[in-house]
Amino acid sequence: MTRPEAHPPPSPIWHPFTQHATAPQPIRIARTDGARLYADDGARIIIDAISSWWVITHGHRHPAIMAAIREATETLDQVIFAGFTHAPAEDLARDLIAIAPEGLAQVFYSDSGSTAVEVAIKMALGTWANRGETGRTRILALEHAYHGDTIGTMSTGARGVFTNAYQPLLFEVGRIPFPSPGTPAVDQALTTLEAECRTGHVAALLVEPLILGAGGMLIWEAATLEEMARICRAHGVLLIADDVMTGFGRTGTLFACEQAGITPDILCLAKGLTGGAIPLAATLATADIFAAHLSPDRAKTFFHSSSYTANPIACAAARANLQVWRDEPVREAIAALAKAQ
Repeated sequence: MTRPEAHPPPSPIWHPFTQHATAPQPIRIARTDGARLYADDGARIIIDAISSWWVITHGHRHPAIMAAIREATETLDQVIFAGFTHAPAEDLARDLIAIAPEGLAQVFYSDSGSTAVEVAIKMALGTWANRGETGRTRILALEHAYHGDTIGTMSTGARGVFTNAYQPLLFEVGRIPFPSPGTPAVDQALTTLEAECRTGHVAALLVEPLILGAGGMLIWEAATLEEMARICRAHGVLLIADDVMTGFGRTGTLFACEQAGITPDILCLAKGLTGGAIPLAATLATADIFAAHLSPDRAKTFFHSSSYTANPIACAAARANLQVWRDEPVREAIAALAKAQ
């Protein structure tokens, strides 16, 4: 079989989710402002209706967030976060715990939604391993789910053209039917979850609360999430809420899981955490999850990091974002948009 002839593209950049053999040339953006992207040809203005992959929450280049970034660069850039800490990270962690569902107590920083969820999966598996319950290794996830593009998160997402080439690397997960509201699938999902949890092998259930984003913008109900949380609690199964896309007002409340009145064992945040200005992610966990890794035995350490963990400039941007939520009528604007629907 002959290979297709290679034609180098005009740019050396390899764009995400792009088949360069057939895709048109990407639109070059010169500047951003509010909800608008301005092409460098000076003629086109594009409404950023997808919020640049669901990250922008207050419009591009919000003045308060931009100012916080500029100010942060006057004192700090990147600081190694193993054995060191700094005020932007410490202050942001306290801010996040203050607004998160009650019971979340520890904050682990990373740099993207995929890594936030990868961290959560590792936390869950590490918790059971450190407790000596080595049989609890099974992860459950919803049908049609998408949780990221690292190996662990691809494993928990729906299988198909996006993952076929990497199948040898992926681990098997238990799949819960998507609980489409008003259909028998709700009962099927709850029954399947109950049966899986009864086996005693489940480490955690991972869900995108209320909306499956990349899976097709599929909506499900807070009451179903509440019942799933109850089933998990009854069987000691950890609940991971992937609030990366749904967090920071995307479903009306600050965090989607608030609408179910639940506190997950682990909460994953990214995207809108900095208002979309700069990459940062956080995985919030309960005191019990942290305690399972707290030991004089160094083998029980949580072995995860990235070079840019808790970047001070990103943490400053995130603190400014939270201040915008406090100072400006963001919730009122969201309510008005929801009512307009």
